Amino acid sequence: MDPREYIPAYLEHEYLASHAKLTAAARELVHEQIARNPTQYATTPHARALLSYAKIHEGMMRALDRMEDLSDEEFDRRREQLFGQTRLALHELVRDDRLCVDAQLLDIMLADVPIDSCLNDLMKLEDSVHDHLRAQPAFDDEAPAFWTPQKLEGIDEAERTRTDPTMIGWLHTLEAIAQLSLASSRYRAAAQYARRVMRARGYTNFAVGTVLLALARLEDEDGFFACVREADPALAVEDSPWFLLARTLLLYKLGRRKNARRALRDFSSRCEGGAFFLLNPTYLTPYLPVRPPVREAWELTHQAVWEADGIIVDTPDFVGWAASIEGIEDASERFAARYGF
Repeated sequence: MDPREYIPAYLEHEYLASHAKLTAAARELVHEQIARNPTQYATTPHARALLSYAKIHEGMMRALDRMEDLSDEEFDRRREQLFGQTRLALHELVRDDRLCVDAQLLDIMLADVPIDSCLNDLMKLEDSVHDHLRAQPAFDDEAPAFWTPQKLEGIDEAERTRTDPTMIGWLHTLEAIAQLSLASSRYRAAAQYARRVMRARGYTNFAVGTVLLALARLEDEDGFFACVREADPALAVEDSPWFLLARTLLLYKLGRRKNARRALRDFSSRCEGGAFFLLNPTYLTPYLPVRPPVREAWELTHQAVWEADGIIVDTPDFVGWAASIEGIEDASERFAARYGF
C-alpha cells in the first residue's frame, strides 16, 4: 500500500478520534485538508516520522524514474549511490522511531546482501512487529482478518487495518518475505506467508498471485483452485494476470498440453502485454518495498510475469512451447509496436 494512501488515513483517524463531536461537513473538510496538507495534522513524533518516510520513499522512486534512459553502467552506479543515500536517511529516521516499520523494511530491502541474509533480516523484523501487534487487545492471530470485531470500538476490520501504519508495515513485511521466498525457490514458504496477507481486509494487494504461482510450481492443482475460491471476491482473481499465467504454467507442468494451449491463449488475449512479457523478459524495478500502484493495465501483466520468472526459467521448454502456439508471437509483436518496446 502506498504511503500516500495509508498515512493520510492514519492522520485522519487520529484526528477524528480526538474530535468525536465534529459534524459530517466538518469531517469532510478535515479529509480534504489532510489530503492537501498532511503536515498540518502530524502533531506527534510518530506522525512526523511517517511523513518523513513518505518523503524519502517518494524522492527515491522519482529519482529511479529519472534514471530509466541511462546506460546500464551509469544506471548501476547512480542506483547504488541513491540507495546508499536513502539508507542513511532511513537509519536516522529509524533511530528516532522504531515503529516506522516501512522505513526499517525499505532499509533491509536496499541492502546489498545475499538473498538469504535479506530474508533473515526480514523475518527478524516481522517477528518484532508481530510481537508489538499481539500486545494490542483487539489483535488476534486466529481471527479471520486479524482483529476481534467486538474490541474495535465502532469500526470494522478493514478500517482498523487501513488506518494502522504498524499493521500495514507488518503486512508489507509478510509480502516481501513471500516474494523473496518465491524468487529463491522456497515455494511452500512463499505460499504460507502470502496466505497470511490474503486474510487482511482494507489492504488491497495481490498476495493471492504469489500463492497461485507457488502452487502452480508445486503442481498442486487441488490447492490452486481451492485458493481461487478462498480469495476475496472483490479482487476478481480469475481475471488477474497472476491467475491466468499460473493456470497456464500449472497445466503445462501437469502435461495437459491441450488445456495449457487454451489457457495460454486466454492469458494472451485477456492480459495486455501477456505474450510480449512472456517471450521477452523485461526488467522491472525491484519492489521497494512492495508492489507499486500501476498506471496502465499492462503493468500488472509485467509484474505477474516478472514474479513468475524463476518458475518459467525452471520449466523446461515452456517459453519455446509458448512461442510455437499460433498467434502468440503476433500478439507479442503488436504489443511491442503499440508501446514502443
